[in-house]
Amino acid sequence: MLDFLYNIIISPLEQVIELAYLFVFRIFDNPAISIFGVSIAVSTFTLPMYFMAEKHQQNERDIQNRMRPVISNIRAVFSGDKRFMILSTYYRQNSYHPIYALRTSLSLFIQIPFFIAAFRFLSRLDLLQSIPFLFIKDLGTPDRLFSIGSLTINVLPILMTVINGISGTIYTKGFRPIEKIQLYGMALVFLVLLYNSPAGLVLYWTSNNLFSLVKNILQKTKNSKKIIYIVLLPPCLALTIFLFFVHRGALIKRLLVAFCCLAIVFLPFILRLFCYIKNKIKTAIDLQKTVLYQTRTFTLSVLILLVCAGLTIPSTVIASSVAEFSFLGGYDSPLHYVFITFFQSVGFFGFWSLSLFFLFSTRIRHGLTAVFSVFCFTSLINTFIFQANYGFLTQNLHFSDSLQSSDVINILNIIILILAACLILALLFTLKRRFFFFLQGILLLALLGIGMRNVIKITLDFSALSQNAGKNNTGELTELNKIYSLSKTGKNVIVIMLDRAIPGYVPYIFEEKPDLLKSFKGFTYYPNSVSFGGHTVFGAPGLFGGYYYTPLEIQKRSDELLVNKYTDSMRVLPRLFSENSFTVTISDQPNIKNELYSDYPDINIKNVKGKYTYHFLSRHDDLKDFDYSEVLHPQLIRFSFFEFSPLILREFIYDDGKYLNVNFRQPVLMTTIDSYASLDFLSEITDITEENENFCIIFDNILTHEPAFFQAPDYVPVFNVTDKGSGPFSEESHYHVNMAAFLLLDKWFSYLKQNEVYDNTRIIIVSDHGLNIHSSFLNNIQLPNGDELEFYNVLLMVKDFNAGENLQTDYQFMTNADVPFLAANEIIENPKDPFTGKDLKPQKEGGVTITTSHIWANDKQGKFIYTIKKDEWLHVHDDIFKPENWTKITKQY
Repeated sequence: MLDFLYNIIISPLEQVIELAYLFVFRIFDNPAISIFGVSIAVSTFTLPMYFMAEKHQQNERDIQNRMRPVISNIRAVFSGDKRFMILSTYYRQNSYHPIYALRTSLSLFIQIPFFIAAFRFLSRLDLLQSIPFLFIKDLGTPDRLFSIGSLTINVLPILMTVINGISGTIYTKGFRPIEKIQLYGMALVFLVLLYNSPAGLVLYWTSNNLFSLVKNILQKTKNSKKIIYIVLLPPCLALTIFLFFVHRGALIKRLLVAFCCLAIVFLPFILRLFCYIKNKIKTAIDLQKTVLYQTRTFTLSVLILLVCAGLTIPSTVIASSVAEFSFLGGYDSPLHYVFITFFQSVGFFGFWSLSLFFLFSTRIRHGLTAVFSVFCFTSLINTFIFQANYGFLTQNLHFSDSLQSSDVINILNIIILILAACLILALLFTLKRRFFFFLQGILLLALLGIGMRNVIKITLDFSALSQNAGKNNTGELTELNKIYSLSKTGKNVIVIMLDRAIPGYVPYIFEEKPDLLKSFKGFTYYPNSVSFGGHTVFGAPGLFGGYYYTPLEIQKRSDELLVNKYTDSMRVLPRLFSENSFTVTISDQPNIKNELYSDYPDINIKNVKGKYTYHFLSRHDDLKDFDYSEVLHPQLIRFSFFEFSPLILREFIYDDGKYLNVNFRQPVLMTTIDSYASLDFLSEITDITEENENFCIIFDNILTHEPAFFQAPDYVPVFNVTDKGSGPFSEESHYHVNMAAFLLLDKWFSYLKQNEVYDNTRIIIVSDHGLNIHSSFLNNIQLPNGDELEFYNVLLMVKDFNAGENLQTDYQFMTNADVPFLAANEIIENPKDPFTGKDLKPQKEGGVTITTSHIWANDKQGKFIYTIKKDEWLHVHDDIFKPENWTKITKQY
């Protein structure tokens, strides 16, 4: 119950306080100044609420003062039940109830949730630890300025109470003694509560009290508005000049702050313009007639935002990849994160929005209705129409690609939003209200439908996933069964695809870990190797199917369905070896479902990704106990606001994946653990047989695709990485996962050697594509299309049967489409594609043609061919490290 109330009432305020803190901190880079900034922001935000509360409180005092003489007479003359009956009658005659007396404490009720939110945020703020400010040595601990013997005295809480007392004295002038006692009593309560609190938290509350003191003084002063404006004018001008000419932060952020400051500078002119527009609207429209409609319109707008931000968007994210959000920390089902986000959305758009709405007068409600209606529809436009392609989304809501969009798209976005806002306002203040309500209702039902469909999908997918998660029905770990088999006497072929492995790291990996040379004995490393595209959808078909399935060849076969061509490419190697007396086992082929092998019962499908995660975590308690909710609870609701925002603001909200989170900690992704565990348990799931059989193992592992920092020197995942190594790539997370993959394969190869199956096993390690790594230590050769060479340079290492020499390096020109021939050569006579009969021999004389398309998603491709523009092609031959060997070409098909 407390968690429920926290997510609805406190969590939204805590996130607003965090955003205010971060906003000021990014400007001044000073935690103490940021605390003052939070205090000013919160006090300014709550000021209208305090004014309305004060209005209600004053009305209550006036009523009580008017009724007090009669009530005093009744209490003096009557007693017992007769007094009660007469008082009740008198209250009823005056439309009053004794419980209304609580309205005099309305401002206190407003303070409580803000106090709790600030207390939670500042008490856990890591940035305050060991930070001094003026006479305070550490904002993360009580100030302890004086000591008398063994007794330490915290001065800041006492100063806070003194300011609070002075402010209360000014505020309660003319009030009844009981109201004064109540206020002074609360000041003492805060003194007790905050006396041993961190100095940063007390500094925040002292700032609030100081702001309250100034406010109370100004309320008792004539021309208070002019005084406030004159006081604010110099700092706003100074801050604007500082942002434009001194500060070197992001331009969009500086412009936003400067715009707010200039708005205060020109506030008198803005108010005059506002009054002019308001009077024009009053002349054109009878606002009184809209009173009956404003509550319904506002409520529907709030419900649409609530459902979209709390249900539709987060459920869509999780439903897109249920496995990535399952079994995180103490929560198995990912629906937990949908529910938490929904409750937070109820807090933002339900509790607080409706509270503000009903707190204010009818005139202000008109403005709130217009603002929320426009915000509602513009948010939906940004969410569902301007779905920019930022690449794939990881488990911690990081995008794989840049968020930058073209100026044309940004301007188009702004124009459409302005037009939509004008249209909404026109509908809102005309006789088209019924249509507006109907439109709101349809949108609300549609959003609910999408959300519930996602919830059902998440439930079904999680149920299926639970059966493959390494746990039985009682929640206990299942036994580790043997998945792969290798023979001591027959021939074994292993093809390992390491998704997005970066070949440029290989020499440095062996340099840092020279012991790996023993395990990789017999391998030949081909650094001069290229893929046929920079993404799996282009590189994997050729890797598994040969040259007939490279992008250009697929484009030529425009009369065949693309999905059939892709599926056939994945099945070339398994079917080829299965039909030539090999027992074939395949795992986790990219974008392939198990049922696609239903016509080939002799081919074993044993997907292992995520199957051993629980076993791995059971041996690593520090990872098992990490609370992923600390990351996802605040991130998902902020991701919804990210989707709501115009394109020009998304990079600011995204904040390099931190989503404006002050205490952001980057955990090891569970998808990374899934892949790490699959390689780590290879020795335990591989069976060695004496039978004279032939075996073929083909599997894809994406550990190298999931960048993460591991603990050096063993490069193992830990909760808190304290040692990243000291090499040139110690700060590159991609290097860490590539190194970890090699170390885990080293562990498996050692097992194969111990069991005497290494020499009679052919092993191919290959990647489907590379990455624009932007590393200063790698070959940053820029290609004619602007990409870097590393994007198309692929890992290719081959160990043949009985190869006993040390690791060799061969610079002959290779592609990952050579893999089918390399795997089958000399053990299958004249190997051919079993689907087309095409020869699998390499076809690269004179070079190869690769695509530079960045449309990586399968569902974004055409029905028959890839979505590749005619100028998105490069031709390369011989030495790929020579820029002159690359040519940009145009292809018509």
